[in-house]
Amino acid sequence: MVGGLVHAGVAVPLWNRWFDDLGELLAIKPLSGAYIVLGMFLLGFVPAVFYVSERVVSPAVVVGVPLLLSALGSWQAGPVRAPSAGPTPFALYILLWVGVVALAGVTGRSEYRRGQRASR
Repeated sequence: MVGGLVHAGVAVPLWNRWFDDLGELLAIKPLSGAYIVLGMFLLGFVPAVFYVSERVVSPAVVVGVPLLLSALGSWQAGPVRAPSAGPTPFALYILLWVGVVALAGVTGRSEYRRGQRASR
């Protein structure tokens, strides 16, 4: 749970800075805001669960690399405000969180299975 809270704690200020005010979005479109907040939490929670339960690090890499690259890309592009402009790289990372979490799960599971085969 801590991993999810830490990721969300980092992601919320970045979202507010580079894309849109999350509090305002939650007030105007609560389902869209809930989707974004859930994604911010799960992007940190899933890698943390894999690491704590199975000592698997690939999910953290799958989440961490896009996080860093999207933050760098958004920092270089500067802030934009919806709906007048397209989403920043960081906003795309957050909006497409389902794919990132799924990829983290697949890589984590395969790393775990590879480790199980090697220990036999």
